[in-house]
Amino acid sequence: MTNNRAFSLIEVLVFITVLSLFFVAALTVTTFNLKNMKIQQHKILATRYAEEGVEWLKEEKEDDWSEFITHTGTNYCLNSLLWTSGVCGAYSLGTPGFFKRDLLITNSGSPVDKVETTMTVSWEDMGTVLSVPIKTVFRVLE
Repeated sequence: MTNNRAFSLIEVLVFITVLSLFFVAALTVTTFNLKNMKIQQHKILATRYAEEGVEWLKEEKEDDWSEFITHTGTNYCLNSLLWTSGVCGAYSLGTPGFFKRDLLITNSGSPVDKVETTMTVSWEDMGTVLSVPIKTVFRVLE
């Protein structure tokens, strides 16, 4: 009577297949998590740039309300925090420069006593355009 303690070829192949499936699943989960982590990192930066733009708008409003309300109904590209008319064409905000910061202003009242703004920071990630919008209302007496 011989006592064989070796594994058969089928047992080895089944073990290798199960082990391979485990590693493929682990790699897929890791890749997915790294991608989401990068998107969240970009979202945090975009929120920072949007808040920076809103703070700049508050300063502009405080400096001269009558000048501030003349910037209505137009899209502005605020990548450099200057009143540049038109939607941003290029993603040039930040380091590296792959964000853009757009602003839309709408006045309300006659005479104007309220200004509604929408600051949108957007970026492109793997062919998808993502954005962080911040809506703010400014009043003449705040």
